[in-house]
Amino acid sequence: MENNLVEKLNILHKKVKHQEIIDKIEALSSEEMNSEIIGILARAYNNVDNYEKALELLKSIEEYEKDTNVWNYRIGYSYYYLDNYLEAKKHFLKAIEIDPTDSDSHLFLCWIYQELTDKEKDNSEKIIEYLNKSIEYANIYSKLEPEESIKDELIFAEERLGWAYDRLNNFIEGEKHLRSAIELGDNDKWVYSQLGYTLRFQDRYEEALENYMKSVELGRNDTWIYSEIAWTYFSLEKFSEALEYINKAKELSPVEVDLSLVSRTSSILIALGKHTEAIKLLENVVNRDEYKNDIGILSDLAFAYDDLEYYKNGLIYLKRANELGRDDIWINTEFAYAYYYLGEYEKSYDYLIIVKNLGRDDLTLKLMFANTLSKMEKYEESIEYYLELLENDKYKNDAILNCQIGWNYGELEKPKEALKYLFKAEKLGKDDRMINIDIGINLAKTGEIQDGINRLKRALTMEEGITLNDKIFLNSEIAYWYGELRDVENALKHLYIAKDLGRDDAWLNSQIGWNLLEEDVKEALKYLNKAKDLGKDDAWINRQFGFAYSQLGEYEKAISSFKKARELGANDSWLLYQLGLALKEYGNIEEAINIFKEEIEITDYKGFGDLQLAWCYALIDEKEKAKEYFKNVDKYLSSYLKNDEELRKDYNTVKELINSTTYIN
Repeated sequence: MENNLVEKLNILHKKVKHQEIIDKIEALSSEEMNSEIIGILARAYNNVDNYEKALELLKSIEEYEKDTNVWNYRIGYSYYYLDNYLEAKKHFLKAIEIDPTDSDSHLFLCWIYQELTDKEKDNSEKIIEYLNKSIEYANIYSKLEPEESIKDELIFAEERLGWAYDRLNNFIEGEKHLRSAIELGDNDKWVYSQLGYTLRFQDRYEEALENYMKSVELGRNDTWIYSEIAWTYFSLEKFSEALEYINKAKELSPVEVDLSLVSRTSSILIALGKHTEAIKLLENVVNRDEYKNDIGILSDLAFAYDDLEYYKNGLIYLKRANELGRDDIWINTEFAYAYYYLGEYEKSYDYLIIVKNLGRDDLTLKLMFANTLSKMEKYEESIEYYLELLENDKYKNDAILNCQIGWNYGELEKPKEALKYLFKAEKLGKDDRMINIDIGINLAKTGEIQDGINRLKRALTMEEGITLNDKIFLNSEIAYWYGELRDVENALKHLYIAKDLGRDDAWLNSQIGWNLLEEDVKEALKYLNKAKDLGKDDAWINRQFGFAYSQLGEYEKAISSFKKARELGANDSWLLYQLGLALKEYGNIEEAINIFKEEIEITDYKGFGDLQLAWCYALIDEKEKAKEYFKNVDKYLSSYLKNDEELRKDYNTVKELINSTTYIN
């Protein structure tokens, strides 16, 4: 009878008459019930969606049936539809352990692992693990039931895997799974949205747009998709199109203020040069109480002002964002930029160190270090960074970088090294006023003064963008180097041009005075005195005063000026020689002798000091000492005496004094 009952119940099951099964079994006496009948009753309750009752019945026979495939399948089924996926998983795993050919349990395990992904929303690694398990069980099911389709299960898993890998920023792997979903037949708006997102983060903007537009064609019409399209156009530098789509996104936004849209809109407006509009938009938001401390909007405001080169305003918002907790690479980089362009290079450098310590180590940061150190006059450290950049393919043929290296070597007074990089920059195509100035100055410093002057003159002919200050600087520089050539006429010509253009400082007046010394000493003194009145009172100008007063025969003033030059640090052979001459002419012979003795110890021009010492000793009638120094004159100056009439005249004067029998006081 029992077998007949089970057979009848199974027939009813095939006819999907589950309530009739329940009614028949519940009409039985307790003596007629056994674990098999109770299991069939539990199956019927599962099939009428009364999973709690099914679970209760299955637990009542657990002691007898727990090691059977069918009991584990049925209780797994109950747990699954009661959303208790972990318990369901345990029993389905047991079911396939008992019977590896149980296809339905494999399918349920596929579904369970998909459901478990929802419980792990913040754990992408776990989601990926579960989805791979889901695919594994789906494939086993497919082998066991080759006629059944598992396409939907695989599409679900592949689409979710793409999403999970995107969350881990593994966009290449994410793309693989999303494309697998599409190949399996997935053709909904969500998969194309996600694929577009994945491609955008790979900087494949045209492909991203194609997929975003496909999503729109399939019916997606919300804020997110239009915001993404806008941002992709922004990345393609198609800013007008970006603005069109960001406005569509705003029209569909379910909230009055969407901070993401505000941020993106401001960036697009800035790119279009509409800074005022962007700032107004951001300030309208940040002036609302609920957003006044929003770090993102404050950061956007800082960027807007910085891009306008209103760095002081930008700093206000950077500091607020920083005080509220933003202390990442971006904000510290912005601090570094702001202080750099405000000329506060030490502060800029401090922020660059913070950025480096936070882990940034790219070429742009190295360039920022190089430029900042250069502004701090730490030229050797700056050059180290520049040379490191030069080794990179991106910069090895960069004319501007080579020019900067050359300029820094110039500041280190290494003109030959400077020219090496400046000429390379020129070869790479740089031919503006600045490089001709740098080449000109460094050529002159290597002794090729005329070539240097020619370069400076060429720079002066480059009219485009030239300012009044440029003209003043170039004429002053040309004049300086003509002065070094002692081409006084050309030096004065360019000094007077600089003066006519408006320069009237201590340097200019001192240079005019210096170059006039050989032509008009009194006029020279006027300019030298003006330079002194303007604050120039260094060793150099006191040397010039000394020379001028000597030329005028005002030896007391000359001596005073030369001595002041010594007090200010000058002590070269020219100064000692000129001081000695002034002392001799003024009659301070003993002091003159001491000065000339110092001079002959350090001079490279042997014989001239000896002539003056012989002269001084002859004047005080110490003929033997005079003769001793006079011998050196013959030794060192014989060739000069043939060609220099003034020198020959002095020589003969001293010779007569030595040979004279009369003492001259």
